[in-house]
Amino acid sequence: MNERKDVRKQGRWIEVRGWLFVCALALCFLLYGLFMYFMIGDKGPPGWNFGAVKDIPGESIYSTNQPVSGGTAAPEPQHVSQKPLQAEIDVGKESHE
Repeated sequence: MNERKDVRKQGRWIEVRGWLFVCALALCFLLYGLFMYFMIGDKGPPGWNFGAVKDIPGESIYSTNQPVSGGTAAPEPQHVSQKPLQAEIDVGKESHE
């Protein structure tokens, strides 16, 4: 009878120890996050301003491409030349409703 109580007590201790480990690990993550939040935090807007940097190839002073003679055409919206067929069908349905 005493052996059963000892086994139950030992099993209960293993269960409690497991939960303590899980809670301690969660607390470590929480404290690490709070430490990083308060040490790094939001420092506000940066102190530098590069202005508008041209990123079309050939227009930027940092570009490795040569500019196209006669200027460049405006890029297609989202770099796609046509809408997918399904999009045209959906637009047609919306205009009739």
